[in-house]
This record gives sequence, C-alpha cells and structure tokens, in this order.
Amino acid sequence: MFDSRRAASLDLPSAAPMSALVAQWATTVGQAFSGALGPGLVQSVPLSDAHPFFQPLRQALQSTSAADQSASAISGYLPAPPDARDGLAAFVAALCAYLRGSDARDPVEAAYDDFQHLVAAHTEANKLYATTAPDGGYAYPFLNSLILGLARALVRLSAHAASLSPHPIRDPRSPRQIRDTTRQAIERSLQVASSPMTEAEWAAEVGRSASVADALWPLANVLWRIYAQRKLHTQATELIKSLSSLSPAEDKRLAARAHAVAQTAVAESYYWRGRLGVVLLDPRNAKYWLDKAWAFCPPGAAAQRRSILIKLVPVNLLLGRLPFSRTLETHALSPFVPLLAAFRAGNVPAWRRALHDARGWLRARGVWLILYERAEVLVWRNLFRAALKAYYAADPAAPANRCPTWVFHAAAVAAFRGSGEAEDGALALEDVVSVLSSLIDQSLVLGNLSYSQQVLVMRSAPDGMGGFPAVARVVPRRVEAVA
Repeated sequence: MFDSRRAASLDLPSAAPMSALVAQWATTVGQAFSGALGPGLVQSVPLSDAHPFFQPLRQALQSTSAADQSASAISGYLPAPPDARDGLAAFVAALCAYLRGSDARDPVEAAYDDFQHLVAAHTEANKLYATTAPDGGYAYPFLNSLILGLARALVRLSAHAASLSPHPIRDPRSPRQIRDTTRQAIERSLQVASSPMTEAEWAAEVGRSASVADALWPLANVLWRIYAQRKLHTQATELIKSLSSLSPAEDKRLAARAHAVAQTAVAESYYWRGRLGVVLLDPRNAKYWLDKAWAFCPPGAAAQRRSILIKLVPVNLLLGRLPFSRTLETHALSPFVPLLAAFRAGNVPAWRRALHDARGWLRARGVWLILYERAEVLVWRNLFRAALKAYYAADPAAPANRCPTWVFHAAAVAAFRGSGEAEDGALALEDVVSVLSSLIDQSLVLGNLSYSQQVLVMRSAPDGMGGFPAVARVVPRRVEAVA
C-alpha cells in the first residue's frame, strides 16, 4: 500500500524521487484495480486536499515532466489486465493532471482548470465503468465507490468554479455551463447503473459480490440534489419515471441487492421523490414516497428521519392526518406546534400568524409554499365543521344534513373579531358563501348551496355530518382539458 508518511518525508525539490513517488502511487492504484479492491482503490485516489496523499503527490507531480505523466508512461507501472491497462492508464494520467493543479495565477481560471481536469478524470473512469464483460455484464462493478466519490468531488469543484465564474451564460466557462457539465457527467454514470438487464443477465448479476446496479440509488441521490438546488423539476420528474420503468423493476433490484446497498441511500432516494411532490404541490404523491422513506430509514438515522418528517408533517396535515405531539418533541419540530393547534381549531387568523412567524424556518426547509397555497382552505373547512357541530348541539331538533349559511358566517365573524386581519369587521355573507363554494368545488364539502344561497344541503349521514367527510377520503375533482 502507498505509504503517505514516507511520501511526506521525501525531499520534494529533487526530481528523481518525485518520479519514483508517482510511480509507486500509480502501481498502488493498478494493484487495487487488478485485485478488484473497490475500497482500496478509493483509498488510493486522492480527490481533495483532505486526503493524506494529495499534497505529496501534487508536489511530486509539479516536479515531474509532462512526458512522465502521460498515459503511455504510466501504463508501464500498472499491474492491470492487458484489456484494461490502456483505459486505466488514461484515467491515472487524467488524475495526474488534476492532482498537479493549474498553472494559472488567476483564481477564477485555476478553479475552472481544476474542474476541467476532474471532469476528464471522471470521463476516463466512466469509460472503464461502462466496459462490458464477455458474459454481457459489466466488467468492473467494483468501481461503484470510485464513481460515486468522483461524482461528489465533481459537484464540490463545480460549485466552487461556478461561484467564481464571471462569464456570461453562453460561455462554456459560465456558471450554468459548469453545472450542466457536472450534471451530464453524472447522468452518464447513472445510465450504467440503471442499464436494463434480461432475466438471465439479472440472475447472473444477483449472485455477484458487486453489481453496477448497487450504485443506482446513491448516484440518483447526487443527481436529485443537483436538480433540487437548480430547480430542475422536469429533469427530476424524468429521473423518477426512469426509475419506475427499470428492467428489472426497482423493487426487484432492491430485494435482491439490499445487502449491498445502504438503507439510508434508499431512504434518501424515496425522500427526494417525496420532496418533489411537495415542491409541485402534489401532497398525495409526496406522501406515498415520504411514507416509504420513513419506513425504510433506519431508526438510528435521527437526522435523516427528521428531514423526512419536516416534509411529511405538512403533507399529512393537508391529507387530514396530524402527528402526535410526542413525535414533534422527539424530533425537535416545535415550529409546527402553533400551526397544528390553529389547524385543529379552525382558527384562520391564528393560522396566518403562525405561518407568518415560522415563515423563515419553513421556507428554508422547502415547505412554506405548500402550506401557504393549500392549507388555509382546510382551516376554513375545520372552522365550518366546528360551527356545524355547535349548531346541531345548540338545536337538536334542527334538520340533519342542512345548515343555514348564517351559521358559517357567524362563526367566521367571531373567529376574526379583534384579530386585526382584513376580514375583521368586514366579512360579508357573500364572502363566506364564496369560501363554501370553493370547498364544494374541491370536494372538501359534499353538498350544494341552495338557489337562494341561504342553506347548505349536504350528503346524507345519520349524524348530519355527511358534508364533511375525513379529508383523507376526499377524492380531488378531476378537471379534463377541452381541446
């Protein structure tokens, strides 16, 4: 194995030892590759200055001639199979260019050069990753960890280069082009991990110690994070579609390879899909994926479980499922407490105040918009539902499943009295009828308003509450486009 302590103690200005150092390192990489030692390969490839090999190799390479860093020169030091030697030499040579660093004095140009060099190294590694074996499978599945490490390093370097770039959007050195290059490079790796397989190919794959399919979830997570940061919702949706049409299917892959994939990686992939549902204001789809994320997330992964809950609590609220207080306490989610209290009570002014007070916290976590856009109408519904119950309690002889609209108007006036909201002292019956009409249109209230608009006639139920079914059972009204 490469001795980093020996590397650090070498006399760096002397050129000959530096060439020996590079040769020793290249041999170590070749040995790890030849032995299909994925973890050993990752340990041998320094991608940041936090790695103990990084600085010694950088200094050594800066004292080594360009000819000695070429693929042809490096090839002689690689104890790799003949059919892989050229590809591995090209990867190590590209990695040498990255490790050597840029000669540019301008930090903007230096950052872009480092990024480009790492893109080249990733490209060469991806060529090896995509190499097929004679039996039809992939020849080097042990490269999974290296490909994932390169993807994450590429994201880090691209963020730095993009943050410094002053170039206009159409320039290849612009922030957008840098980020697009990164995204496209990682998408090519994902194509390998998600490649379709026949039943026979999959049967052979299942029994292997490593499979390119194992990298599917962690690579997809890197991409989803990129898509989320750049608000590339179309690409995120397409990735979800791609995973839903895998051959063999995602669930079958996971069932066979669960031992080789971290639970947290799978839970995170479900989380990103649920998060997209939150962003697109689709609470039912969001709940489907967030429930899967919660079920798959290990109990000990406290930070990940909290992240899932931050999205799941608002989604469940919109579907009429409220969390236990202990759940919020356990995961330090106190900003939700006033919101849930106002929601339960149907207190619209208190809901607005709580939403405003927690706005910064909610926006930072990507859930403010879905609550702002979708939740208040449910608070109104809870207000009207409570008013209907009070109406029946006050007059047991009142006809079931019918309620005068003045009941709802009186409850709304009382709720806003002294609140300082725009509706305080200015809420007309027509305003309440308008809210009721919206609730009926969304199937959140089942019934109809009489022609005179003075009575709400609801779906029949023994308790008279047929107009207010459980929100979780409400089927949203579909709107068909007319050409």
